[in-house]
Amino acid sequence: MAQDETRTKTEAATLRFDPDRINDQGLHNFTGIYVRAVDPDGKWDSADIAELDRDSLKAFLRSRGGKNLWAENVVALMLGHDPFEEDKTHKPS
Repeated sequence: MAQDETRTKTEAATLRFDPDRINDQGLHNFTGIYVRAVDPDGKWDSADIAELDRDSLKAFLRSRGGKNLWAENVVALMLGHDPFEEDKTHKPS
């Protein structure tokens, strides 16, 4: 049942292109991981996850029911986004 609930939440999420990233040709095939997303004109198209806006990237990374803040932040930083949240558990040595 939990898997069905996750699937429903995933299907309900609408991923969106980042308007500032959609015209950057360097990002179009950046990762090779493609998803369906809505462009700024409201049309559905295939997007490399590097072209997604920050909220859509986070939704995609959590779309299979997982939450790993460290991994999400690493991916966000690698794709040029700010981290999603600070890691409150990390204590500087």
